[in-house]
Amino acid sequence: MRVYGIIGWKDAGKTGLVERLVAAIAARGFSVSTVKHSHHDVDPDPPGSDSHRHRAAGAAEVVLAGPRRLILTREHRGEPPRLAAILERMAPVDLVLVEGYKTEPHPKIEVFRKAAGHALRQPEDPWVRAVASDTQMALPVPVLDLDDTEAVADFLLTDSGLVRSGFDTVIAVDWSGASVPSPRKPSSDAIWIGVASPLGETVSYHRTRADAEAHLNDLFAFELTAGRRVLAGFDFPFGYPEGFAPRLTGQAFAPALWDWLEARIEDGPDNANTRFQFADRINAGFPGQGPFWGRPGGLALDHLPDRKLCDHEALGIAERRRVEQAVPKAHPVWKLYTTGSVGSQALLGLPVIARLRRRFHAQAWPFEPATGPIVLAEIYPSLLGPAISKATREGEIKDSAQVRLMARALWRMARDGSLAALLADVPDWPGRAEEGWILGAGQAEQLRLALI
Repeated sequence: MRVYGIIGWKDAGKTGLVERLVAAIAARGFSVSTVKHSHHDVDPDPPGSDSHRHRAAGAAEVVLAGPRRLILTREHRGEPPRLAAILERMAPVDLVLVEGYKTEPHPKIEVFRKAAGHALRQPEDPWVRAVASDTQMALPVPVLDLDDTEAVADFLLTDSGLVRSGFDTVIAVDWSGASVPSPRKPSSDAIWIGVASPLGETVSYHRTRADAEAHLNDLFAFELTAGRRVLAGFDFPFGYPEGFAPRLTGQAFAPALWDWLEARIEDGPDNANTRFQFADRINAGFPGQGPFWGRPGGLALDHLPDRKLCDHEALGIAERRRVEQAVPKAHPVWKLYTTGSVGSQALLGLPVIARLRRRFHAQAWPFEPATGPIVLAEIYPSLLGPAISKATREGEIKDSAQVRLMARALWRMARDGSLAALLADVPDWPGRAEEGWILGAGQAEQLRLALI
């Protein structure tokens, strides 16, 4: 029976959070009980009621039993019991949420509202595992959005061990939008796949997307057969700015767009593809200039300019996703050509994600709970910053170093449990189901520390 506390100052919102957590966690199939600590005297029996008369007469315990519930009232004779004694009397459940009992030694989430004017307890209490707040703070523990109940529940269930957080194997993929096979000799700007697992670390080079997808199919199947849980990260956007997906699919859900793209984009075994023509057709469906831009100089397309011409404000669709504002170096997903053209990688990578998700019943974070045997996520290896150059081996291609080190960092965090904080650190806003998030955005220092 797991015990997890919710603490905080008066009027911080503890009870409201407990109430929402009970509903959210019970909805996931877990049994939940609660303990509420009060500094005031409590009396559930109205004076004059039969049960009150029993207690007033001197009964040590009174049970009021009805057809749908029973109430046990116990009179303290001396010091009130410690939490451990109370828990011993409770029926077994998956989780007991404890509101209050802030000095007891069990894992806790502290509820904090800046406007209340109280000091945080977290710096003085090593049992506080996270802070749920209405404001962002720089703390040594995860800061969760107080209003994002599902994210708080994800963290709590993972940290308590009710949901398995660890991944046995981590895969990092550096994708490519090339139109021809990459050179036979391993080169940059190609597809590289790094793997960190109990078996060690490996890096592989792939000349075509078809070869890389076949390799991932074999790798996923091998890991599942071995009973290992997999986190696979891909370095291209999993979503588009809010409003784009429903315009094409009628659904404000990124995975629906992946399936839509898979059914329409042609991508051959030799990397020959129709991404520019496809983007041209999408642009043609917008009034004025559509959002996609960038193409080879010799390719004339009526609706796909070679440079950015779109007025995003007039179009009603932003140039950047919310996470790209938090990671300024990330390029916009609309850019299809020249250096940093993640748009081509996305158009040719998302159909692969759609097939992997369908074939292996994988879950795509943060659109779906990261609780299954295979979880797919968007990564951004540049978050490792100078740690990449410091750990690059002599003669090693940077792309190879990036996937090797990203897989290592995430694998180490999975092993020590700190990856749960990254998976829970996603803001909640209406566009999240369309835009997604980069795993580790805002937590770059934690990723770098994992490499030390």
